[in-house]
Amino acid sequence: MRILILSTALLLAGCGDAADVLGNAEKKVGNETTQTEAEGAAVSSYGNGVVTIESPDDVATTIERLEAALEDAGFGIVAKLDHQKNAGKVDLDLPPAVVISFGKPEAGTPLMQEAPEAALDLPQRMAVFVKDGATVIAYNDPVWLASRHGIIGQKERLDAMSAALEGLAQAAAGNTPSAAEAAINEVD
Repeated sequence: MRILILSTALLLAGCGDAADVLGNAEKKVGNETTQTEAEGAAVSSYGNGVVTIESPDDVATTIERLEAALEDAGFGIVAKLDHQKNAGKVDLDLPPAVVISFGKPEAGTPLMQEAPEAALDLPQRMAVFVKDGATVIAYNDPVWLASRHGIIGQKERLDAMSAALEGLAQAAAGNTPSAAEAAINEVD
């Protein structure tokens, strides 16, 4: 840590570059940074990774359907966060916005085993909120998350997770429950 602070001070003072101060250790970090930047570029080229669909109903009704679909499919609900309610506690206005965190350890754990930092994005979440007068269901695409964290070789799992999330979102929107159930069951 002291070396990093010293090298930063020297760089800011114009007294050399990091490679001169830290030698090979900095060069290794530099290569890792390059790799991380390349992975970040791959993620950003995939867009923001957020999948959205509209619900014809209000946030409360959509959340009720989402919770029922999660329960029916055997997903554990980890947390429910009502942003509108929390904003109201500090006298701020916010349109309805609820986030549900949920998961199945058998689905997410292998991803975290490969890339522990994936714990930042797992368990999965769905947000239901009002935007421009419409109720929107949003979630992170598992393929995007895998790209973000450098997870490889999990295509079948990611495809199943993507199908399950799509099925859950469709069920929350009130669309074709039988197709949603089939997709959700693929994640097991």
